[in-house]
Amino acid sequence: MPQASAHASDATCHLRRLVDFAEPRPDDTCLDLGCGASDVLGPWVHRVTSTDAASLPEGPFTLITASLTPTLDADPVDLLRRLLGVCAGRLVIADVVRTRAGDSGRVERVRDPARTTTRSFDELVDLVRQAGGATRRLDVFTIERPVEPWLAQAGGCADLRAELTAELDGGPKTGARPRLIGRELWFTQSWAYVAAEPVSEEQAEAAPPRR
Repeated sequence: MPQASAHASDATCHLRRLVDFAEPRPDDTCLDLGCGASDVLGPWVHRVTSTDAASLPEGPFTLITASLTPTLDADPVDLLRRLLGVCAGRLVIADVVRTRAGDSGRVERVRDPARTTTRSFDELVDLVRQAGGATRRLDVFTIERPVEPWLAQAGGCADLRAELTAELDGGPKTGARPRLIGRELWFTQSWAYVAAEPVSEEQAEAAPPRR
């Protein structure tokens, strides 16, 4: 269980870990899509471009960081295929993933209706394969966050706050694993980082058939 910290920034609580996982190099030309990693990557690399799924710039980029959710109007396989098409190095996907205990995906959707789905870790890896990429490294972990700033970012949600509080008193499991730290309500998110790279036609032809 990760240590909760009252000093952790709600907006950047996992970005340092993302940078460590991405292993940026001084000569990297980076593209950030929805991760909010531009400011953190900036001191480490040659150049960072931040954009959204609707306006991907021309590459090549040697490091791409991307979040696939919310994907209100985007086909995730098509988006990954386009990202791999401008990738001349590695693509790092960072996303909240579903847990086994309770429906944490529903919790995320109640808090933010624009989040059309919360995938499992295996589903993220399979999306990479469908898009023509190869997974090279993986990291799955949990972070604890204070509930109130998280809800405030989406305009607040009294019903969800009530559900999390009820779970503390023995109510139905939400998948968010709430607990009190001091007098403040915190919850747990599960995250996955997937490092992938494009697969050439020669590599694809040489790969064994998938069972």
